[in-house]
Amino acid sequence: MDIFAARLPALAGRQSRPIGRHVSDTLEVGPARGPGWLQVGLGLLLVGLTTTVDPAGRLLLVPAGLGLLAYAARDLLLRPVLRADVGGVTVVDGLRRRQVAWSGVERLRVVTDRRAPLIELDLGDTVVVLSRRRLGASPYVVLEQLEQLRGGPQA
Repeated sequence: MDIFAARLPALAGRQSRPIGRHVSDTLEVGPARGPGWLQVGLGLLLVGLTTTVDPAGRLLLVPAGLGLLAYAARDLLLRPVLRADVGGVTVVDGLRRRQVAWSGVERLRVVTDRRAPLIELDLGDTVVVLSRRRLGASPYVVLEQLEQLRGGPQA
């Protein structure tokens, strides 16, 4: 008997479990810290390699290393990326946090860009799009939990 065929019926009826930090009526999601520290290591390695390469190589390695360090700092310091409770949602948009009440959230949905699902939050004056990497979880599961906190599916 195929082990995967035996597991399919069990997986089909499975309820989604809370992701991130889900305490009472609060949801917090963000990427794991491990990849952020890996980015720090790679950025430092690239900047450190500038002493062993020619000037043209430095021109490529320094901006790449500094850019990688900047992304790592954002991922490690600006956490959680998305925080929601019954009062509204707080999201990291670039380098700033935006806090919006649920009445200010016009639309929540999952969109597909090329092949990757992204969660899209229409906050009225801006649209925030977060990838699975930034969320640290499936956009579909995050959307389901956001709709539960908001009070049901909204178009």
